[in-house]
Amino acid sequence: MNPFTKLLTIPLVSTLVSIGPMSGFGFAAEVWHFLDAWHFHKLDGLELCQGQPVWLKDKTFLDPVREDLDAQLNSWTTVWRDEASGKWRMVYSAKWRPATLLVAENENGLDWRPLPCPDIQPDGGKIAPNHVFTLIDGSVGGAYVDPEAKDGYRFKMFAHRMGKAVIEDARRDPKHPQHEEASQPEPFEHLADELTLVSKDGLHWNARHDYDWGKRAWHPEPPLFGFWHEQEKRHFMSVRPGWGDRRVCLQDTLDFKSWSGPQPLLQPDPQDGLVEFYGMPVFRYGETYVGLLWVFHCETSEPPTGFNRFVGSLDTHLAYSYDGRHFQRGLRRPLIGLNDPGEIGGGAIETSCMVETDTELRFYSDATSGQHGGKPKHSAGGQPTTGLIIHSLRKDGLTYLRALGGWGSFISKPLTLFEPRLTVNLLAPQGEAVFQLSDEQGKPLPGFSFANCETVANVDDLNLALRWKDKSLAEVLKQPIRLEARLRNGHLYAVRGKFHFLDAEDSRRLQLGKPIDPLWFDY
Repeated sequence: MNPFTKLLTIPLVSTLVSIGPMSGFGFAAEVWHFLDAWHFHKLDGLELCQGQPVWLKDKTFLDPVREDLDAQLNSWTTVWRDEASGKWRMVYSAKWRPATLLVAENENGLDWRPLPCPDIQPDGGKIAPNHVFTLIDGSVGGAYVDPEAKDGYRFKMFAHRMGKAVIEDARRDPKHPQHEEASQPEPFEHLADELTLVSKDGLHWNARHDYDWGKRAWHPEPPLFGFWHEQEKRHFMSVRPGWGDRRVCLQDTLDFKSWSGPQPLLQPDPQDGLVEFYGMPVFRYGETYVGLLWVFHCETSEPPTGFNRFVGSLDTHLAYSYDGRHFQRGLRRPLIGLNDPGEIGGGAIETSCMVETDTELRFYSDATSGQHGGKPKHSAGGQPTTGLIIHSLRKDGLTYLRALGGWGSFISKPLTLFEPRLTVNLLAPQGEAVFQLSDEQGKPLPGFSFANCETVANVDDLNLALRWKDKSLAEVLKQPIRLEARLRNGHLYAVRGKFHFLDAEDSRRLQLGKPIDPLWFDY
């Protein structure tokens, strides 16, 4: 079957989150992020905007090992909170090949320092106190934090090997997929295989060759990233269609041994021009999935010098998905753009990790002052040219609604509430907002009009409860309603509650007092 045809046959899967049996109401959304305008009936005087993460320049992590190695754009950092120590930890690679894993830690996820691990002795010896693993003739993607860890390994890192180590292993092992070719008098010198590195704590790593994610005649190089598909309970990988083919595919597995094979996801379209998609780590974001798409700006007027275009800048764009399989491109402008020329991040930025705290989103990126493939790699003044940079963004801040001149307003499409609670993430320190509930025809519900709403003014609140005078949301549960808002001089980032956007059948059933099954297509 043609892979593009196969992609179209994959069933759509609900992105709703279970809240248990509730008189026939089994599922509900918990957050409405404004990634697009689909759930609005009307938008007037409000602009759908993309957030702009702020570079925390003073938190840039300069690893002296990477500077000494003249390494660029291969760290692909993963950050997590270590439950045992209570500290933040980070694993990354100092080299493209051989993959050379280093670790760092801190107390706040911002001020990093190398984490010495004297008890760990990698193959070939340590190059630094925080060096914990070396994969000979191999390269790796970012680490995947497996929420199931059924095999006991919470951390997994998809890896690719090429060359001498593969040939030697394949010759010795009759079961190796490359055994026959490796046994030839003059085997292909770029013979490749795939495996997965595993770890229980992110520090002590081992190679699992039985966790082979590759396929016959398909051996793409990193970047490689994993993510957990919450609805399907499967592990997904973002990967390229082939070596040097800078587009994005997905494949998935239940056990890390049997994989679906690559399914085409994203490639540049006519609006993009001659860019390439270098890689895309994916993260859960409320009810959705977001992809941090690395766009390689490599158009050139020079004649070819090799297999593909190799020199250019990289920045990070926003993609999103409601079902974890089909992604859209959003507003098609950099989410994390380049810094000024000469700064780390002035030539290339590859954002490999997104972490959500109670108040913000943090983005961790491998960054260089020079372009991908550019020369020289060292600045004339001896200033650092490569490092880990961190950006911060308000919680729910990937997209938001901004009031233009004066008052702006919206009316939502019909929805229903399952619990008497609605909160908003609102930034209006010099502005105000007011909300209303109406029926399907847009008539205000008695007691829930703009006039009855407790006006919100001069606030900055991540979780502001909506209230109406002398009324309770318990009075409007399990019936078709619309949410309306008026906003002046402010930004609205998200709506939270237990709710479901309706189709016409849902609406008719609710009006007759019958239960609905909101499993499908809340998005």
